[in-house]
Amino acid sequence: MRRKKWNRRKIGSPPANQLVIISFFFFVLVMITSILIVNEGIKPVLMDYAKFRVEQIANQAMGIAVSKKINEDLEAGDLIQVQQDDEGRVENYIFNAVVENRVQRNVQYRVENFLKLLEKGERPETGVPLEVEMDLEPSEQELLNDVREQGLLVEVPLGQALGVPILANLGPKVPVNMEVIGSVETELTSKIVETGINGAYIHVNVHIAVEMMVVIPFASEPYKVVQDIPVTKVFHPGDVPNYYNEGGEGSSDLSIPIDPDLE
Repeated sequence: MRRKKWNRRKIGSPPANQLVIISFFFFVLVMITSILIVNEGIKPVLMDYAKFRVEQIANQAMGIAVSKKINEDLEAGDLIQVQQDDEGRVENYIFNAVVENRVQRNVQYRVENFLKLLEKGERPETGVPLEVEMDLEPSEQELLNDVREQGLLVEVPLGQALGVPILANLGPKVPVNMEVIGSVETELTSKIVETGINGAYIHVNVHIAVEMMVVIPFASEPYKVVQDIPVTKVFHPGDVPNYYNEGGEGSSDLSIPIDPDLE
């Protein structure tokens, strides 16, 4: 009787090329998973920081675009008209509609153009239609120079966005850009601040609201930037009464003046 011979295959290690492919596949899978997990954790922090920087730069841009020329567009006497009664006493203050519309139009035009230049990474120069005088503070000058040189709004080190002081200047720099996605809204507003006895200051501001888009790699969110820029203020001297009492426990009794001719 013959014995059957079984062919036994020797189980050895897989070929080297298969090990490389399998290792590479697992490495890529782990890297993608890690990036997605880290991205979901960092994205909100990075977006909040990007919004802060966009708001900071947009506010500076609005201030630069408006403050240097606004005084040339109007005088307090032209913007605010005083209505008086027959005895010459002030009854009311109203805005001059023509001047108000001109100021709003010019402010809107300058701010829109200035922000468009920042979008492109350009810096406005003397003679452009904006007619913005570039008499800037050192920090503002450095800001606009960086925008012009880099061609983008700002680069945020990843460690700085995480809020870790030790890692503030470490890690790759994440580019942050902004886009103007809506028209600039402008409005003249007034606020009355009482002072003295029946006196008041009328503060006139330009209210500016811009709808921006904050753009970071693989994410973008709309963000509204609002700023109030002072234009002028007018003092209203009210009538001063013969007697004034602030009240309180220590106040004196009312004393009525007597006409000497009646004595």
